[in-house]
Amino acid sequence: MFETKDLAANIPKVVQKAVEGRLESCLMFERRFQTYWSDADNAGIVFFPHFFRFFEQAEEELFRSAGKNRQELLQANQVWMPRVEVFTKFSKPVRNGDAIRVRLTPQIKGEKTVRYDFEIIDDRSNDKVADGYVTVVCVDAERFKATPIPDAIRNIIQNA
Repeated sequence: MFETKDLAANIPKVVQKAVEGRLESCLMFERRFQTYWSDADNAGIVFFPHFFRFFEQAEEELFRSAGKNRQELLQANQVWMPRVEVFTKFSKPVRNGDAIRVRLTPQIKGEKTVRYDFEIIDDRSNDKVADGYVTVVCVDAERFKATPIPDAIRNIIQNA
């Protein structure tokens, strides 16, 4: 027989967050990427700015997995989604040639903002090598003023 604390420990964070009503979306999306010589510095370690490129590629793949082209969707809805805040904590180096997995957990924060929490995992060892977040705000493409995230975009993010 499970005790209450045992049950809580076995409930995925996704379900816990949804039950607590803190998020509109908290599903995890994951993509695998290969690192290359061009990603690494002279020491053979993946240069830190490339982690943001990997994040961006995973976000792009999130839209593709829904059968949509992100750029076309933004243009059709006359919005942009600029990054307004980024944070990363690096735990272990990623070496030239290593395969990694990027896990995105999108969270819709109100009408105009998305926060993508991410983890970067070494594909061989399953060790977390970095984690952080990127905050994105939806803006009107003409005036560059914050505007609600269009339903077509919101639905893809929520159903990641």
